[in-house]
Amino acid sequence: MSEEQNQMRYGEKILKEFDPQTDLEVWENKHEREYTIKITLPEFCCLCPRSGYPDFATIYLEYIPNKLVVELKAIKLYINSFMNRNISHEDSINEIYDVLFTKLEPKFMKIIGDFNPRGNVHTIIEVCSESILKKSENLEPVREFKYFNDSKRATARRINERDSGKRSSGRDNAKSSTRKFSDEKPKRAVNKDGFRKISYEGDKKPRVVKKEK
Repeated sequence: MSEEQNQMRYGEKILKEFDPQTDLEVWENKHEREYTIKITLPEFCCLCPRSGYPDFATIYLEYIPNKLVVELKAIKLYINSFMNRNISHEDSINEIYDVLFTKLEPKFMKIIGDFNPRGNVHTIIEVCSESILKKSENLEPVREFKYFNDSKRATARRINERDSGKRSSGRDNAKSSTRKFSDEKPKRAVNKDGFRKISYEGDKKPRVVKKEK
């Protein structure tokens, strides 16, 4: 193997040597008003601490800055630095939260890690600066993952509205084209046994005439 092949590529070197304490760059927040920053990082990857298999996730970061904001390239490199680390779902998201919260000291911060299903298991880790327990007491038991399910719910709602419109129009067309036989058919007299009663002219029974041989 040549010396060139043994050399680490510059991107690999940056990620391997990335230190969030010194390399996670932050900028001054120049705005006094409160506003929300939302960042989506869809290429998070780490290694399972037991099997070594890769775990992939999308990281959703939301925070209200105080005096500092995180530089976007820096947070991208920080997230990518987990690529070759053996760390669990829970530890990785909590570590990211701790590092960013300590560095930025925001007024509010929430991080959601939506991991790709592996082995028929889908894991979502959420860490928030507000008490999740107190917040959950005021919510319905149905959990909603707002940031990445809004578009899916909107699509499903549009499909339902479209289908319900088709069904209602189909019923209207069916009603208009259905013949009401009860109104068109003449009423027939029936006897107590439910059979049609045969009536003769003058209510006389037919006379049987024997033919002479």
